[in-house]
Parts: sequence; C-alpha cells; structure tokens
Amino acid sequence: MTFSREYLSLGFQAFMLNLVLFLSLSLNLMFGAVILLIIFFGLVNRIKIFYAFFLQTIFFQNTFIAFASIFIESLSIFKILHGINFLLPTLLVLFMFKKNTDYFDGKFFVKSVALISILILFYLFGIYHYGFLNSTVYLRLLITPIIYLLAGIFFARKTTLGFLNGYLKLILVICLVITMLQFLFPYTLSFFMNDLKYFNLKIGMNTWDELLEFYRSKKLFNFSWLNVRFARIGSLIKSIISLGYFLCILGLYFYWPQKKFRLFLILVLVILSVNSKGAILMLFFSIFLYFLFYRTNVSKSLAILLYIIVNIGFVVLGYYARNEHIVGFFAGIEYLFSFGNGLGFSGNLSTTMMSSFKGGQLPDLGYWTRFQNGSESVYGVLFSSLGVFSILYIYYFADIIFTLFRKLTSANSYAKILKVLALVLFVQGIYQEEAFSPYAFGLVMFLVGLNFNTINEREGVSI
Repeated sequence: MTFSREYLSLGFQAFMLNLVLFLSLSLNLMFGAVILLIIFFGLVNRIKIFYAFFLQTIFFQNTFIAFASIFIESLSIFKILHGINFLLPTLLVLFMFKKNTDYFDGKFFVKSVALISILILFYLFGIYHYGFLNSTVYLRLLITPIIYLLAGIFFARKTTLGFLNGYLKLILVICLVITMLQFLFPYTLSFFMNDLKYFNLKIGMNTWDELLEFYRSKKLFNFSWLNVRFARIGSLIKSIISLGYFLCILGLYFYWPQKKFRLFLILVLVILSVNSKGAILMLFFSIFLYFLFYRTNVSKSLAILLYIIVNIGFVVLGYYARNEHIVGFFAGIEYLFSFGNGLGFSGNLSTTMMSSFKGGQLPDLGYWTRFQNGSESVYGVLFSSLGVFSILYIYYFADIIFTLFRKLTSANSYAKILKVLALVLFVQGIYQEEAFSPYAFGLVMFLVGLNFNTINEREGVSI
C-alpha cells in the first residue's frame, strides 16, 4: 500500500506541530493554550495541513501526552491534557457557529444548538451536585458525537472526500502497524513510545515488568473460563477498548466488502492485541446488518426490524445472565420519565456511582451496587442523567441516521457501510459506555459529517 508524498509530508508537519503543542501544555497550561490558539487560527484556513493536525490530535492525543509526560508535574495536568481531543473540536465548532450559514441549514443549526444547550444546562446542574470532574467527563461522553459530526461537516465543506478518506486511511495504517509491532515487541515499542512514564502517571506502574504484567492482566475477552492470556496493548491510542473500536470501524469503512481479507487480518490483530468483546460485537452486528441490507431481497425496514429483534435477544440474554452492561441499561430506564439528575450522577468514571441522587449510599448489592445508577451503558447513563430529555438526544441522532439513509444514495461501498455503522454504533450504546467515545460513535459521526455537504455534491448530501 502506498501513499502520496503529499500525505506523508502533511503527516510529518502535523506530527511536529502536535509535539510542540503537547510539550507546551505539559510545561505550562496557559502557555500551551496560547500555542493551541496560534496553531488553530494559523491553520484553520489551510485545510489540508489542518485536517492532518486535527486527526492526529483527536485520535492519537494519548501518544503525544506520553511523549511529553516527562515534563508533567502533577496528575491534574495529566488528566486535563486528556481533554484536548474534546477541546479542539469544540473550538472548531464555535468557529463554525460564527459563520453557521456557510455550513448548516437553519433547522439543523437550531436543533444542534438546542441539544448542546440542554447538555450544558445539565452539566452545570451536575457540577453543583457532583463536582466539576464528574460532570465534565460525562459532558464529554454525550457531546462528543455531536461536535465530531459538526467537525466532519466543516472539513467536507472545504475539500474533497477523496482527500479526506485518503489521509484517514493513512492514519489507520499507521495505527495498525504500531499495534502489530507493539504486540510482537511490547518492551521495545513501549520504550520508544514512553509508555512506562504514561502508565506510571495513569495507574502507578513503576517497572517494565509491572507494565508487561498489566498488559497481560486479563484473560482472552475477559472470560473466566478461557485460560488464555495475550498482551492487551493500546498502541497509539493507549485505551485498549477504544483501540478495538477504532480499528474495527475504519477497517469496515475502508475494506468491507471489496477487501475482506484485509478486514480479516485487522480482526485477527484486534482479537490478539485488544480482545474487546464490545468491538467484536459491533463488527459482528455491522456485517450481519450489511448482509441483510445488500445481500438479501428483504426491504430495509424489515432488515432493521430483524436487527432490532436480534438486539432484543442479546438484551434479554444479558438480563438473565446478569451482564453488568444490561443491568446498568435497565437501571437507567427507571429514570427515563424523571427530569434527570444531572451529568456526573452515574457512570464508571463518576465517583458518585455508589450514591443515590441525595448522596446516600445505594442498597448494598455487592458487585452489582454500582450498576443501580446506569453504569456500563451509555443509555443507562443518559437516562439517569437527563431523564425525559434523553428523548431529545435520541431523536437528534435518529434523525441524522434517517437523513443518511434517505439522502445518501450513492452505490459506493463507503456510503453503504457508513449507513450500517451509524445505526449499529447508535444502538451499541446499550452495551458499553465506551461506545460513544471519540473512537467509536464519535468516529462514526465524524465519518457521517465527512459524507455530508462535500464540495463535490456527487460525493455527499446536504444535511
């Protein structure tokens, strides 16, 4: 596989800019913020280099944090730096809102602003009750698919889909190569990527042996009856589950169905180096739904109905098997017709997950205690946080997906698999909190944005 000299040159320039940015932020947050603004406004109208910089920042920020970690003096700064892939697209969206008529029609703009405003109100309510960090983590989770969609639309209005997809494929290939090499040579690659220092700050790893044991700490797919262990590594993304989603989504987008063998190799790599049940389940559902849509004679409505029935089967099975994701999903439904408790009330990353809305201890159910607020499921967290306003959130993305099916009529493989991915990742939130991360549903919404409003209208559609 070859890439043009232009892609490689853009990639190198973007890499150096990100090194400067993260080193600056690590030395001094205020100085780094100034550098970020200088880079942003210096590049935002130079679309190709800005696109390369943007992709590296939002998808590989953890690697740049690792490179700069020798200068990070506190855990607070370390945590703040993990918000850059939220801050940068937010800054871009604010830039777009200033000239919103250049990017959106009025109705879509109003719906986007309204939903973001609702999330911010629940965020402020959450800060008051549960603290800044708890609420910020879940504002990021729920708002990421929105701002990534809008960011994708920005780039689609500026250049061709061919260029956008081409550089994104380069990003995928680089991540695949690093993942394979780190699986084969975990010490060597981890040394060059400064992983020991990164994980020392994150979870207290002090030696290379401890780091390798951390890589090998879980059995295959985390099944207790499978006594098989591989080195679960995070590659350039560092987060293992997020890496699985990233590789599977882009693998499907670029290689299904014409290049099935390449996708198969990606699947093997994901199983060996990531072995995330959520990512594998997503890939299975995507291929299953693609088969129903494009390899059978059933209507799309019937295909979606069959897909829903299969998901109901998985949910029922998970409920009776006491799967924590499904337990959290049903616990969240109990809050659906309330007015919500605010962001930060529930979720794996919230320190309040063992408490009721009023701050009292939840009924002690042992291991299951923390799932009573909706933890482990995006929708469990959504319902318990927003209550009845969750319906507006669901409607927003359902409308986007409906528009995608109705207007994106191109017969090319990108368009076909994108429809499938949007629907599957939207539903995937039932099963996992990470499903709405920047590397999962956020990535899919970014791809949707790239295929909306392109400057070559034969490649995309207007939203």
